[in-house]
Amino acid sequence: MTSTAQNASIPSIVLGAAFLFGASFALQSAPAAAGGPAVTPMPAVGEPAPPPIDMTSAWPCVQRKVDTLSVAQIWDGPPIDDVKGWFLDTDVSALIEVLSSRRIPVDQAEGAVEAFAKEQPDDKKDERLTLLFAGLFDRATTQRRGVMAGIERYQRSQQERSRELERQSSAISTLQDKASTDDDAAAKLKDAQEKFDWAQRIFHERQTNIPLACELPVLIEERLFMLTRAIRNGMSS
Repeated sequence: MTSTAQNASIPSIVLGAAFLFGASFALQSAPAAAGGPAVTPMPAVGEPAPPPIDMTSAWPCVQRKVDTLSVAQIWDGPPIDDVKGWFLDTDVSALIEVLSSRRIPVDQAEGAVEAFAKEQPDDKKDERLTLLFAGLFDRATTQRRGVMAGIERYQRSQQERSRELERQSSAISTLQDKASTDDDAAAKLKDAQEKFDWAQRIFHERQTNIPLACELPVLIEERLFMLTRAIRNGMSS
């Protein structure tokens, strides 16, 4: 997968986009076609349209969900099945902290890989770089799984918000039918409408930020691919 997203840090994107979503959707949601999936309600007039997210799906991203990455997809070096204990190597584990942080630009991370490769004895270079890749792959895939799990938790939260808005909309319709002849219903309608307007705004704002969160797994994959290439470039075989 490719991405046009900016090279921002994972923590800042997660906090600034994926988990600080706020949101609104239209006062009335159109019913789904018979047998068709429920869809995100249309935004109120003057608000930006939310992305077309299927609210019946556990995975809200347009990017296809791939649960696990395969080593063979990005690595053509020595097998790493039996390469363990990278975290016990002080130099390797310290470098992986740098490489796996998106606060560090990719070109600087690539430079750190090159410097590490030059420091290794010729007879140990490939072994050490293989260990480095094994650790980097482990760390990146762990980050990626965590992000994907967070996106799915977030989607479940949005689904519950969507159901709550449907309940509120139904209650408002009932109050509207009574308001013209019932002063108590009219007063309740005003309060219910204000609560609904606020809830739908929060929902919609959260929806419009989901695509940014969905870029996170892609960014992790891209960074891993580029740094894997840098590691392979430093090896003799």
